[in-house]
Amino acid sequence: MPRQQAPLSLEFILLGFLEQKPIHGYDLYKQISSFDAISLVWSVKQSQLYALLERLEEDGLISSTLIAGESHPNRKQYHITGIGRQTFYAWRGSPVQHGRDIRMEFLAKVYFALQAGPEATFDLLEDQRVVCFEWLTEFQNDLMILKKTRYTRGSFTDIAPNRCKRLLIGWMRFARKLVHNCKQSI
Repeated sequence: MPRQQAPLSLEFILLGFLEQKPIHGYDLYKQISSFDAISLVWSVKQSQLYALLERLEEDGLISSTLIAGESHPNRKQYHITGIGRQTFYAWRGSPVQHGRDIRMEFLAKVYFALQAGPEATFDLLEDQRVVCFEWLTEFQNDLMILKKTRYTRGSFTDIAPNRCKRLLIGWMRFARKLVHNCKQSI
């Protein structure tokens, strides 16, 4: 039996668009290709998109209906299933576990959380802030160990990663305040 592979970020993005409304494969391709927030980060060929849709359907996360066309060939319209919706909501609401995933996966989660409303966005940002603090604490502990072994000599390892993580936490606070202010004005 083949190993069940976890969905990729792009598959979750497809679920996110299908959660908004049922759509034909080609229309989904056009939407993803023309949407800068997605197309600048993820490039997908049309054949790859259909392979991903097929995989999502095999996994029971989406279903399709064949729509007869009078002036065009029959087309499949894709719908998210209940399991697909639950899977998407769980992904959208969970913080990323690695700093390298902030630039792509986390920002996609923020986009879809914003579609769901301020509460979902605020919760995601807060959960991610907690994870970022865990990263910072872990980094500081690792740095203390390195300093005790005198492995570092006041080098880049002392400054850059710590600054990056602090900047990320600062951005999380800023984004949280923006969402909080939006929530207050609704």
